[in-house]
Amino acid sequence: MKDSFPRRFAYEILANIRFIKYGIKNPKSIKYKNMLSPLTGRFWSYRYQDVCGIESDKYLSEPFFYNRLEAKVNDFGLNKFLDHKGYISNILNGNTVAIIANCIAGTIYDSNDKVIEFNDLVLLLERSDPKLEFVIKRSIGTGGGNGVEIGVAKHIVPFLKSYFDEKYDFVIQPVITQHDDLAIFNPSSINTVRVMSFSYHGNVYPISTVLRMGNGGRIDNSAAGGVSIGVDNTGKLRDFAIDHDFKKYYQHPGTSINFSDGYFIPYFNELLELVKDKHKFLKSHGIISWDLTVDNDGNMSIIEYNAGWGEINFHQANNGPIFKNHIKYIRCINK
Repeated sequence: MKDSFPRRFAYEILANIRFIKYGIKNPKSIKYKNMLSPLTGRFWSYRYQDVCGIESDKYLSEPFFYNRLEAKVNDFGLNKFLDHKGYISNILNGNTVAIIANCIAGTIYDSNDKVIEFNDLVLLLERSDPKLEFVIKRSIGTGGGNGVEIGVAKHIVPFLKSYFDEKYDFVIQPVITQHDDLAIFNPSSINTVRVMSFSYHGNVYPISTVLRMGNGGRIDNSAAGGVSIGVDNTGKLRDFAIDHDFKKYYQHPGTSINFSDGYFIPYFNELLELVKDKHKFLKSHGIISWDLTVDNDGNMSIIEYNAGWGEINFHQANNGPIFKNHIKYIRCINK
C-alpha cells in the first residue's frame, strides 16, 4: 500500500489542500509562478523561496515530485526489496556498513552469512566489551528514526528480543566512526551526508546535498529533533540550517557552532563519485536518496538509501530548485 497509486493520489489532494490554505494565509504567494504546477505550485514556490531566498519558477511541488516524477522514473514494485536493510550489502557490492547479525524471515545470519541461533547472538552481544556500542534497526520502515536503537549490549538486547518475538526483519551493526569535521556539529550522532541522485539516459547526476545533524540525541533525522543544512557544489555548508518546520538556525541549536564560519564536507567529491557509481546498481530507479558518511582516513560508508518517498522538501528549502537543470527531461516524460 505504501507505494500504491491510491495512497499517492490521496497524498496529492491533502498536500495541495494544505498548501492552498497556506496560500490564503500568505496572499502575496498568489503572485508567484511555478513552471510545472501553474495553479497550486505557486504556493510551494513561495514557501521554498521564503526559506532559502532563491527566486525561481522551477521548484517542484511535493505532489509533483512524488506523483509526476518519482512515480514515473522509479519501479515501486521493487521498493520493498531495495529498501530492505538486510539486502543492501548484496545489492551495492561494497562501501556498506558491516553487519553483525541479519534477521530475515525469522532466521538470523551472522557476519559470514551463516545461520546463528537467537540465544547465541544474545550471548555474543552480552560478552562483548561493555563499552562497545551497536545499532539495531528494523529492516523496513525506519523513517524518522523509528525502529532504530543505539547503545551498548545491555540496551540493545531487549530490542533484539522484542523484534525477534514480533517477527520483524532487522539488522545489528557496529557504530561506525565519522570524520572529525562531521562529528563537531553533534558528537553523539552520526551526522549523515544526504545526497539525492537523478539518473536518466545513462547518466547519474547528484543534484542536491544536505548535511543532517543531530541536536543532542543519537539520531540526526529532523523528525527526531535534528536539523539539516544545504551544501553547495564545492562541498561548502550554507550559512543556515533548518529544522522539520523550516525554522532557520544560523548557529547549531545544540553546540552553537556558527555555520557562516566556512565549514566543508570532507571528501565531498569522492562521496559524489561514490553515489554516481552505486546508483548504477539500481537501474530500475531514476531517483535515489543516499545517507553517507566518511571517517578521518577517507573510508566512505553508505549507511542506507531510500528507493521511494525520498523527501524533497528539505532539499529545496536548503538548496533552492534542485531540478532546474533537468526541467526539459521532466516535461518530456509528462507530455
